[in-house]
Amino acid sequence: MSEFVVRRALFSGLGFLAICLAMGQVQRAAAQTVMAGHDMGVRDEMPPDELPVPQKLSGIGNVSIKITAAPEAQMWFNQGLNLLHDFWEYESARAFEQGVRVDPQCAMCYWGLYKAEGSFHSTAKDYANQALTKAVGLEGHVSNAEKLYISASAAHEDALKGATQGRPDFSKEVKLWRKLVKQQPKDTQARIFLAQAVGEQKEYLAILKSVLDDEPENSAANHYWIHALEASPHPEEALRSAEILASLAPTSGHIVHMPGHIFYRVGDYARAEKAFTASLEADERYMQEQHIQPDDDWNYVHNLMYAIANKLEEGKLKDATALSMKLTGARGQLVTTLYTNLTRDSISRLNPLLPVALRTANWQKVLELLSTNGAPAQQANLAFLSRTLTDFAGGMLAVEGHDLLKAEESSLRVDADLWQASQQLKDNGPRSNEASSAGVAVPKLTVMPDALLQPLVNNLSVMSLELRGSVAILKKHIDDGKKIFAQAAQEEKALGYREPPNYIRPVGETEGAALMAAEDWIDAKEAYKRALLERPRSGFPLYGIALCNERSDDTTAATSAYTEFLQAWKDADSDLGQLIHARTYVAGHSHVASGRAVARPMTASNETAKTTLESLFHSSIRPNYYGNHAAISAGLVQHCLAQFHPAFFVCQAFGIPLSEKFYTRIAPADGIDNRNLHVHMPRFIRDPATLAQSTRARASL
Repeated sequence: MSEFVVRRALFSGLGFLAICLAMGQVQRAAAQTVMAGHDMGVRDEMPPDELPVPQKLSGIGNVSIKITAAPEAQMWFNQGLNLLHDFWEYESARAFEQGVRVDPQCAMCYWGLYKAEGSFHSTAKDYANQALTKAVGLEGHVSNAEKLYISASAAHEDALKGATQGRPDFSKEVKLWRKLVKQQPKDTQARIFLAQAVGEQKEYLAILKSVLDDEPENSAANHYWIHALEASPHPEEALRSAEILASLAPTSGHIVHMPGHIFYRVGDYARAEKAFTASLEADERYMQEQHIQPDDDWNYVHNLMYAIANKLEEGKLKDATALSMKLTGARGQLVTTLYTNLTRDSISRLNPLLPVALRTANWQKVLELLSTNGAPAQQANLAFLSRTLTDFAGGMLAVEGHDLLKAEESSLRVDADLWQASQQLKDNGPRSNEASSAGVAVPKLTVMPDALLQPLVNNLSVMSLELRGSVAILKKHIDDGKKIFAQAAQEEKALGYREPPNYIRPVGETEGAALMAAEDWIDAKEAYKRALLERPRSGFPLYGIALCNERSDDTTAATSAYTEFLQAWKDADSDLGQLIHARTYVAGHSHVASGRAVARPMTASNETAKTTLESLFHSSIRPNYYGNHAAISAGLVQHCLAQFHPAFFVCQAFGIPLSEKFYTRIAPADGIDNRNLHVHMPRFIRDPATLAQSTRARASL
């Protein structure tokens, strides 16, 4: 029995009936899906000696190593070294290969080629060891320091080949790097490579810190320092590196992009946006000028994904949507740009606009986007993702519509598909997207690989819990719902740090929305605060917190929170409903924000405006609307909206003190304090026609 099914039955209270129904859904899923997945084909890796001749590049960094080589080869080596530290593998390999072409005896050029082709985003990994073998064969032509560089890398490869279970034993490699650093204490490059080899975070940071102490503007060290701290509890400790790094390598797309990692983490989305925009421009210029294909510039799509995520936190939904339309063209055909291990990227492969719809919890839009773009039949895992997302979004939409039966049915289908996917992983294990090159003369690359199943299951499991928790709260099983959301938050955290976050909408926001619907304002606010820890100064949780304060009639806290929200989203799309509501609320409570009535000097025109507006408001009231709270919040508000909205909010906006008569004119029989009417009123001021009427009324004054 699946853990998904068991958890579902326990938390929902459906018992045996739920288990039977879920098992029926499993059979349905089993009949529809084969999780093995198929890729579209293969293509040859490009041998390094077939790489195009590179151009000399500037503005890519400032590091170097003195090597035994012809002067031109030394120049190409240094270019390759900087590009290696920039994670610009394609250009790095081109530069090192050019060094070999001009000086075939350049052992360190072959060493650099090994490092570049063996890097994470390389599209020719099978040629890395060939380059290292040639470097080792030329050790007789190099200095002792160069020999240690090469020997340390050879020891690294030996450790990988000799590993049977667990982590390879890199102790010999580390020993060689330590020997080199001891012999050449001023060689900051040797210290950086030692830091990468030690595999222990504390020493890694200490070594990088020592390099930065000696060379504060070392482009490589500042790059690695950002990566070292961005996922830590204190990303702000890398702010100096973020502030200077782009100036150290202004033409390198990834380096220009890197400060955005830190700015995003500390909630400075405006500065992050500048970094991502500059990176976009640098990559587009490079690809256009040198006719480079997307797979040879992986940073372009990575930067786009981060830029979109960043704009969403800023409330720039239109910009995020426009950028999303570039995603399809930014991806190539290989793992390097398809990011098959990251669910956010896999979701955007289904439809590039899906991350925007998911981040804004626009479930109807999610369903529309999924219905227009489907996964190819050969990509079974993407098809599974599409189907499960459809059930999840349909379930969340049903929750919003209080359609409990439909929500529960969707939740069961999500759990059933996850159960089958888990069984597939259990039976077959994770499947790699890399084509096997064993016994093949020319190494191959997989073309249009399917998404990896394990990351999808991990991500969708969190969604399953969110939907289940929302259903429980809808059924008024509040404590059960909170427990489920707590588990969802744990699984979200277990997804690990990603750039940008792999989980598109924080669990805390989904929980906050569910608890808000249940009118549990206190716990809803705490849920939004947890989301705010993950996305500092994001407008989404800030608005949720403000709304909780408003709904709980805490006018002072609500005014303060809405003010903070408006500051955070000061550059957001001006027509967003959240902004309109927040501005209206703050304008209507300016006396609260300052602790006293904010009155402008009374003039004849102001006095006339106040008298006229109050007269209009009072004359519109009929006695049969006085009955109870429901009548006030529905009948009275709807009947008097056209007069009340301009009267109250315009007077507040203009600083015109309203008389006691204004508040006491409505006297409901149940004794409700009508001074709180302004707290409830904004809930009903959502209609565009009413807002337009209000705007005209304000303008007329």
